[in-house]
Amino acid sequence: MVKLRKLRGRRVQEHYYCNPCLAIIAELNDIGIIRKPHRIEKEVSMDKLDHWRETIALSNDDIDRLRRAGHGREIGFGDRPALLNVDSHNLFIDPKYPFCAALDPEGLENVLAETTRLCRTLGLPIYYVRRDIRDHPAKMGMRNNRYEGLRTAENNDPGIAHDPEADDWPRSYAPTEEDVIVYKNKSSAFFGTPLDAWLRYQNVDTLIVCGMTTSGCVRATVTDAFALNFRVTVIADGCSDLSPAQHNASLFDMDMKLADVKPIAALSDELKERFG
Repeated sequence: MVKLRKLRGRRVQEHYYCNPCLAIIAELNDIGIIRKPHRIEKEVSMDKLDHWRETIALSNDDIDRLRRAGHGREIGFGDRPALLNVDSHNLFIDPKYPFCAALDPEGLENVLAETTRLCRTLGLPIYYVRRDIRDHPAKMGMRNNRYEGLRTAENNDPGIAHDPEADDWPRSYAPTEEDVIVYKNKSSAFFGTPLDAWLRYQNVDTLIVCGMTTSGCVRATVTDAFALNFRVTVIADGCSDLSPAQHNASLFDMDMKLADVKPIAALSDELKERFG
């Protein structure tokens, strides 16, 4: 008789198995009938917190409180990830538009192109999110109040609703016929859209999120995804915002509470190892 110990939440459970049972379990694991666990509960990584200590200017007391609260614990991948590219069309990445929030447009495009190529190679579903056509004030809603200062007699829509180029993606990571495009009118890709149903139909349980802007539509989408019980990883260098302060503060908060936040280099290695 062999005793095995495993974590269940914060508790350690003990199970006893006879040797023949262990042999059967091992064989089922080998042929894939029993899935291996994807995540082990662990202490908050000091390396992760030390990284944010420099970026967000955390004090030692801040670090201690975060550790005690368990913030920053790794979520990990499930069985079926999908790429969710939020609002990375020209309106938000091309400097000619007033809403451009790409602090480094060329670098951001390179990361998004690399991420897209990787997910295509691995055969992962890819979803693109963009604004719907806002040709009526009701479709803009409270955004009419927020962006009133950008309106002019010649341009009654600060979102440039009638400029088709604004809603195109760069060729380096543009969608193909196999991809899904989600049209939205609010910040979250889930609000008022069928995205949740589409993802569950494809058995997606993990979202790799990138796009624009970190503190706006990316964060709103990540918040809803977490509430809907998706595992979420945000590509740190695959997002951008109008200021580094907004970008870093939002990444930090998501990393502590809602998602795993990683650069594409680290994420690429994990995806290749797990799904390649």
